[in-house]
Amino acid sequence: MAATESPGTRLRPPEFEVDSVDPFAADRLNRKESVKSLCSTIDGAQLPLVVSVEGAYGTGKSAFLRMCAAQLENLGALTVEFNAWHQGHTGRPLIDLVAALTTKLHDKGRWDKLQETAKQVGWRLARVASRGVFDRNDTEDASVFDEWASIENGIAAFKVSLREQVENLQGKLVILVDELDRCEPLYALDLLNKARHLFDVSGVCMVFGVNRQELGHAVESQYGTACDVDGYLQRFVDLSVQLRQPTVDEWVAYVAGTFEYLPDSSHILKQRGYIAHELLIFIAENSDGRLRHVQQIVRRVNLLVRHVGRDSAWPIWIIVMLALRQVDRPTYDKFGSEQMGVWDVLVVLRERMPRNVTLRNYALLDAIVLGLGLDGEVPRDRDQFIARYTSVRSDEPGAIAAFEELEGRRWRSGRTQHDRVVERLYNAIELATSAQSG
Repeated sequence: MAATESPGTRLRPPEFEVDSVDPFAADRLNRKESVKSLCSTIDGAQLPLVVSVEGAYGTGKSAFLRMCAAQLENLGALTVEFNAWHQGHTGRPLIDLVAALTTKLHDKGRWDKLQETAKQVGWRLARVASRGVFDRNDTEDASVFDEWASIENGIAAFKVSLREQVENLQGKLVILVDELDRCEPLYALDLLNKARHLFDVSGVCMVFGVNRQELGHAVESQYGTACDVDGYLQRFVDLSVQLRQPTVDEWVAYVAGTFEYLPDSSHILKQRGYIAHELLIFIAENSDGRLRHVQQIVRRVNLLVRHVGRDSAWPIWIIVMLALRQVDRPTYDKFGSEQMGVWDVLVVLRERMPRNVTLRNYALLDAIVLGLGLDGEVPRDRDQFIARYTSVRSDEPGAIAAFEELEGRRWRSGRTQHDRVVERLYNAIELATSAQSG
């Protein structure tokens, strides 16, 4: 890239990275004690062991597993991280998993035998599964029993080879599998099955990061809705760890850290950091506790903010519009097309605000929203403003605080029907959203 060429807008922070010396240096969701507890359990347990780390999408499972890997390495274990979604290259879980394992540990022992047995077992299992062991047309053919026996022998050979390699490693082997619930149902369930039976070897621990609800859908897609999902999954797992939802304070740390990695948006924290924090926390509390929802909001802000003046209120208006889009899409669409005014938006957002929000925060949000009003839509006279405010919300202290905030920070856009500021914001946001999802 030429020295004068723009590097372009960075839409996402880098992947979560773990310091091998201090695995918890970037831990903004306070997972340290949970990670240490699980790692201590694995370190002190007799293996084999299968563990599931469970949480909804966007609760930080991937970061949790990476911190676990680093902590386990510090405790003397050898770890292999396998992303089932990204590394499922062949569509055959056993082959993909063994390939990741041997690639990571190629300089620790000889893995040729394990690779060969994995390939043989994998192809034989696939061949049998494709036509059924007992095909109606060849039930009298003794060769199917020979094939069944060869598979059993292959599985035994694989486990012997794996056990030998683990013994040569002179330490526990922990394989951490992430993104299982994003895979095709057959692949995900096949990987669980292979891990449980083929890697059930002394010295080996399998750790799966899963969304139990989504994995349950995979089970139901294969076995029907009448299937006992929990009972089925418990067959594969010895120990389950449930990730808790982040607290509001943890959201603050997370959002601040996200902005640090996005240079185009970093000035928002410096110039109006308190405002950005409060608005993004508001979004977080209305996003079902999903980190990825907030990540998407921040990426869109970063895409849009470089196209507006850095001294204007546009970045904050963008966040407000994105907040409205997150909590009430129909109202957002009507507002963007001028079918709904700022007073209606104020009511919607105020009703969605958490109960413990301070008067100052209410006033801040009110002022930002009302600042988008058309000239004459929001009275400049104090008494008239209070009267108009209390006509939609019976809250005179809130009306006074909102007026003072609106005038003190000069949020008013001064827009007329010809300015179409809201429509421009709306169109820019939708364009950015389309660009991210395309």
